[in-house]
Amino acid sequence: MLDSDTAEQSTQTVQSRGEVVYEWVRERIIDGRLPTGSRIRERDLAEEIQVSRIPIREAFPRLEAEGYIRTIPRRGAVVAPMGLPEVNEVFDVRASLEVLAAKLAAQRCADGADGAVVIDALARAERAVESGAVKDIAFATAQFHSSIVELAGSALLSDLMVPVQGRVARLFNLANDRDALDLHREHYDLADAILKGQVTRACALALAHVEHSRADTVPLFELADPRP
Repeated sequence: MLDSDTAEQSTQTVQSRGEVVYEWVRERIIDGRLPTGSRIRERDLAEEIQVSRIPIREAFPRLEAEGYIRTIPRRGAVVAPMGLPEVNEVFDVRASLEVLAAKLAAQRCADGADGAVVIDALARAERAVESGAVKDIAFATAQFHSSIVELAGSALLSDLMVPVQGRVARLFNLANDRDALDLHREHYDLADAILKGQVTRACALALAHVEHSRADTVPLFELADPRP
């Protein structure tokens, strides 16, 4: 029988391995190595990552709650779809929550908050654009938007944005044809408004940024979607 210290260490080990499984699967769904609809078998995953099935079963509910996988009767876990309906949903939610994040972040800066987290994220995004590496740009773009949520300082908004940010990061990797310099200019203007505490301007720029991205992205999925 395990004593209390050993039991606690065992639980922590399972949790840490569950985190490894979560990150491994999440990363591969976001960058497309695990494509939409593909099955994720516990046995194969256990062999690939060299873990037992216990941490896998720890990770799967979190992956499903955040919208990366779906559990289907008689099929098990599969990568969640990212087609036209899902893309439109993402943009609809972004148009509300990202505008709110920009508003709260700008308000905090107007009240004297330090905007270093946004400044740092913008600098990383600029370096990624200069490198021209598509995956680096996608990652830095996602991190820039996350930095605004962090600066907004709302725990509830942060929780609500977790599944949205995962979908956005995945979307950035699936549809990355947008001009990187144009994208970065919009990020720069948005960051400028937030850091100067210009609430109304920040909200307007955040909404325009989301809708510009929607206009560029949705047609790509319309071409790929066979449904009327």
